[in-house]
Amino acid sequence: MDFKEISKLEKPMFILLLGVLLSHLGSYMVTPILPIVLRVEGGLTLVQIGSVLAAIAISFQIGSILGGFLADRIGRRFIIGLGAFIAAGGLIGFGLFTSYLLLLLTAVTLGIGNGLNAPSTKAAIAALASKENQTTAFSLRGIAANVGIVIAGLTVFFFITGTAKIAFWIAGIIYIVLGVKSWLLLPKNCGDAPCPELPVGAYKAVLKNKPFLVFGGVGILIWALYAQLSLALPLRAAEILPDPKNVSLIWTINSIIVIFSQGFVTTWIIKRLHPLTAMGVGMLFIGFGVGSLYWSSAFIHLVFSGAIFIIGEMLIMPTIDSTVSQLSRADLIGIFFALANVVSGLGEAFGKFVGGNLLALGTKAAYLPWTVYSITGILLFFEVVFLLKRWKPLELALQAAANKPNKPNHAPRVSSGPVQHPSHPFGSWIPEVFLRKRRNT
Repeated sequence: MDFKEISKLEKPMFILLLGVLLSHLGSYMVTPILPIVLRVEGGLTLVQIGSVLAAIAISFQIGSILGGFLADRIGRRFIIGLGAFIAAGGLIGFGLFTSYLLLLLTAVTLGIGNGLNAPSTKAAIAALASKENQTTAFSLRGIAANVGIVIAGLTVFFFITGTAKIAFWIAGIIYIVLGVKSWLLLPKNCGDAPCPELPVGAYKAVLKNKPFLVFGGVGILIWALYAQLSLALPLRAAEILPDPKNVSLIWTINSIIVIFSQGFVTTWIIKRLHPLTAMGVGMLFIGFGVGSLYWSSAFIHLVFSGAIFIIGEMLIMPTIDSTVSQLSRADLIGIFFALANVVSGLGEAFGKFVGGNLLALGTKAAYLPWTVYSITGILLFFEVVFLLKRWKPLELALQAAANKPNKPNHAPRVSSGPVQHPSHPFGSWIPEVFLRKRRNT
């Protein structure tokens, strides 16, 4: 990605990227400290905290289903803005309420709002970017997201004093700005082209895509483990740090690592592995990253665990998005991304609920949750690499995607044969050697 590629992007794309930055700025002002606020200021039990976080994830998938369908049917601008306003109400609610039932209702509101916003934004980026610029657009989306996370962590650390609930009010205001900006500046309806007339049964076409469904089923387990860091790390910080609010800096450090390392990881690792191998290795890092929290007794230990985790994230995130885009249909891309968000929501909800109960059991057997996290990472590695990777229908679907004439340039994908610069070598083709350039053939 260079300046020439960036200059080819149109103004609406930069408005969308600004929206990505704002949404992550608002979200990550509260995500790292939410379990702490619920525990310390709300007085909730570990099981109740897990239930509140699971409610956000479950309602997120409901919003994703509605958002993906409505964005393709009536226009993405309206749905992106509407989701931002609803999410703002949920964020402000967390700053107002302490009752468990009201917090559950607030969690549902926040989840639906983000569910409407997120897949609509991804679909808009995919639709507005030309095929050859999709990789650049999604790379810039990742950079914008992490810049927002960095600013969020620094804001909480340097400017939020006293009660941490003020962060929820500020985050709510940021989402209101996001909604106003989206409605005023994004193209109407679906841009230059009319919105497609999708039938009510459009989801049935997606649900007939067996490779996508199986990939999504495994994805639920992947997201369940991935979700543990945002629950376990803040609660661990509340036990060992004099000011648990400083845990937000760990997300800032992780985002800085992503900003400066994602290109290296993509070029020298992801593009030199089969995509499912990259996912499997990523799960090992995520499992060990969360599991290593067991030995943490100082801030630097939390940073170290977060760094291990973020290596895994850099491996699985681009691979999941790339695989979803390869398995999707161009006319239903919004719905495919919506269902991909449903998968992440289901996994996160399941993970948060189970994680809350595991951490509660950990008060009696301290090693139990951290051991389960590590073992789960190992099991997912074997499931992805030795089972899913060898499943013939998914193998054929990825090969077919690799042969599409309109695939994005430089996108992570499966190669079906030895070309000059293959990425994700497939089958019997010899992969590139790490840290060395392949000679031209």
